[in-house]
Amino acid sequence: MTGRTPPSSRSDTRGGDGGDADSPVARAGERVLRIGSDRPVRISAGHRLLHHDGKCSRPHGHNYEISVELVGELTDEGWVADKGDVTDVIDEWDHMFLLESGDPLVEAFDESGDADAAVVLDAPPTAEVMAVVLEGKLADDLPDTVSEVSVEVRETGELCAGFR
Repeated sequence: MTGRTPPSSRSDTRGGDGGDADSPVARAGERVLRIGSDRPVRISAGHRLLHHDGKCSRPHGHNYEISVELVGELTDEGWVADKGDVTDVIDEWDHMFLLESGDPLVEAFDESGDADAAVVLDAPPTAEVMAVVLEGKLADDLPDTVSEVSVEVRETGELCAGFR
C-alpha cells in the first residue's frame, strides 16, 4: 500500500457541489474503490527470473489477474478515481516482457528491434515486485485525493502477491 499526504494537509480539489461543506460529496469523507475484486483485470505478459535456480529462470509467460483497491476523497466527477486511468496503467504491461535491469535479454530485445516490448524493472519481475511497481505507478498517476493504493497480482491459481 502506498501512503500519500493526509487529506487534511492538501488543498480541496473538489469544485462545484464538492466544495460546499454541506454537500453530500463534501461530507462523504474517504471512500474505497475496488477494481477487479470479482473480475480481475487480465493481462498476458512474459518474464523470467534471471538468478533463479529453477524453471522460472527460463523465459515464460502468465495470464496475470490484477486487482486494485484505492482509498480517497471523491473527485469533482464523484468518484475516487477514473477506472479507465487505473486500467490504462495496468494495460501498459499487456503483451510485454518484464525483465530485471542487467538481464542479457534486455540487450537481445534491443538488437532484435523489439525494445518497445520489454519492460525493464529495477528488481526481479516477480508477482510481488509487479504489485509494488504498479502501486507506485498508480500513486504517481492518480489524483492527489487518492490516499492509499493497494495492488494484488495473481500469477497463477496458486500464487498471489499484494499488500496486507
